[in-house]
Amino acid sequence: MLNPREPDWSQVARGLGKVLAVTVVLYLALGAADRVLWLFLPSGGQRVGTVHATAARVANPDKRLSGGYDSGETLLQSAYTIWGEPRLAGPSEPEEYEIVESLFGTIQAPNLGGPSGTLGAAISAVEPGRRDAEEKETARKTIDGLPQTLVATAVVEFTRPMTTEQLIAFNRRHLLRGGADVSYIYSPGTPYDDSDPNPPLNAVVWNRDMIRENTWSDFAYQHETEPEPALREFRNWVGLLDEGDDLGEFGLSYQWLARTAEEGAVYGLVMDRWKLADLRALLPDEDVKTIRLADVTFDLG
Repeated sequence: MLNPREPDWSQVARGLGKVLAVTVVLYLALGAADRVLWLFLPSGGQRVGTVHATAARVANPDKRLSGGYDSGETLLQSAYTIWGEPRLAGPSEPEEYEIVESLFGTIQAPNLGGPSGTLGAAISAVEPGRRDAEEKETARKTIDGLPQTLVATAVVEFTRPMTTEQLIAFNRRHLLRGGADVSYIYSPGTPYDDSDPNPPLNAVVWNRDMIRENTWSDFAYQHETEPEPALREFRNWVGLLDEGDDLGEFGLSYQWLARTAEEGAVYGLVMDRWKLADLRALLPDEDVKTIRLADVTFDLG
């Protein structure tokens, strides 16, 4: 006779077996549904790559974020991985950054913050309307005190926001050839305000190599007139966004980007691995407020 205080172990085993069987069936069914439905549903990974990987490149100008790939798509989430390295004047080590979108549209990119370090500080210092005559003189003394053959990563801030036409005229005056080493600051970041419940927003920095389709392409820059296609493609990319896109992980918002694209003004340039002598030649221009060096190194090439 069974002890009334002891469970019927055979019944317990049968119950556990049923639970295990149901779990296996559900797991197999979910896996089968996952494999079948992706054939009929739009690729979430592609949208993560088109929208959020580009947003990561926009909001992290202190990193060179290059091509990427779909790194996992299920019914519950889509993932996209991009490669990046710190934007230093000299060599740097590449890393992988994975961006994950959940079934509900929320984004996680734990390895991606906003601009940081000295280049981030140089970009954050861009402040429209503020004039400081001593700032340009300080920049001149700093640059003149260094070997002019050094290579630098720097920010060129303009005295006023430039239209596309004004920037093209500036390029022609200095024979600037727009390319991967010149990015446009379309909007400075919003300053931190502890009385504002909304978090501060990152600066909007753009280059055509930030678009997913261009990260693997050897497309042609248009040199002095590059600001025209750059702004056009920035506006095209913003046109792909939805108000519901979760861009908070990158310190951006749909409204912020839409206003910036509509304005289309350039507040400054991020110059990547430029000779100090070439940067120094820009300083006397009345349209240049100052030049901030973020990193310098000797040109070993």
